Amino acid sequence: MNVELSITEQCNLRCSYCYYRETHGKRCAVMSDEVMEAAVRLAVKKSIEIQDTFLNITFFGGEPLLRMDFIKKTVEFTKKLIVANISKLRKDYGILFAVNTNGTLLTDDIIDYLKREHFIVCLSLDGPEKKHNISRVYSDGKGSFAAIKPFLPTLIEMNAEALSVVTPRHVKGLADSVKWLFKQGFKSVSVTQDFDGTWTGEDFDNLIVEYEKLARFWYQSKKRGDDLYLSVIQDKITMEARKVRQRNLTCFINSKAIVVAANGNLFPCTRFISSKKNAPYVLGNILDKQSGFYKGVIPPKISRFVNNDKKECDGCAIRYRCVAHECGCTSFYTTGTLEKISPEVCTHERILCTICDEYAVKLQRATSPERIL
Repeated sequence: MNVELSITEQCNLRCSYCYYRETHGKRCAVMSDEVMEAAVRLAVKKSIEIQDTFLNITFFGGEPLLRMDFIKKTVEFTKKLIVANISKLRKDYGILFAVNTNGTLLTDDIIDYLKREHFIVCLSLDGPEKKHNISRVYSDGKGSFAAIKPFLPTLIEMNAEALSVVTPRHVKGLADSVKWLFKQGFKSVSVTQDFDGTWTGEDFDNLIVEYEKLARFWYQSKKRGDDLYLSVIQDKITMEARKVRQRNLTCFINSKAIVVAANGNLFPCTRFISSKKNAPYVLGNILDKQSGFYKGVIPPKISRFVNNDKKECDGCAIRYRCVAHECGCTSFYTTGTLEKISPEVCTHERILCTICDEYAVKLQRATSPERIL
């Protein structure tokens, strides 16, 4: 059972590609104890009903470390609730905690706590200082890398995952930035794209060059047997090799996750999160037990997305591993709806799948099929 808690909409950075810059415009909402406790109680209740094997609670925002005391309170509340229900849960039931952070508020005490509680840490990091500071900045425009740098060795020891974003401003040198992250010691790097409607033909030409470099790096690493995960290349290849749809592999909309906004609003995915009234695709509120969410009612617009293919994609060979077709949050933040396709995203996916398939074939010829996955 996955629970995603947006514990604050406040953030100490003003990253240029933040997808919450509109929905979190006022940057003031914070989650109450009442909302948090209701979400955790519901997750434990559902875990008992379906006899799930784990509860994974992820803290995000805004910047969740602004509310470190609240994180600690949530952890303690969850532990006590698990103990109180231990006889109803599976014997192999486990608790996991994760935090998505920009890393600028880390201290030795916070690091010690995250270690002690075995937190999974997902760190927003775009590469070395010059690259990172292009967009991940404070409100005064100052880059944030210097605040993160002292903690990188410890975060790497903790197996933190690096989360990087590529934009037209970042695209040149992307491969070198990713290689730098792995050179520092990161074993897992997730690369996502900021589809903001401004990508030009020249930008895509530059992206092709960078993806070719990344695919070659991934191929050479896997051929050597290196233990690393590079999302932008490996996910596309894994989906093709396993013949699995991206919607079933990585899309929250097609899962039973509990995604909670700061004010208790419930959504099918973290990218929809908003505390605004009548926000698009809101499923109800965690405090309203009469809402459709509690009754298992799926709004028609979401049901149509989950159960149907998009007509524009009929006959497309890559549609089931294409984020334009398969990923609800990508559709939403690029077109404002689950129904439409972004031409920008479509172009990107065709480029990426072509390159990934080429290097998957090379690796399969060079080594055993298991190395691909």
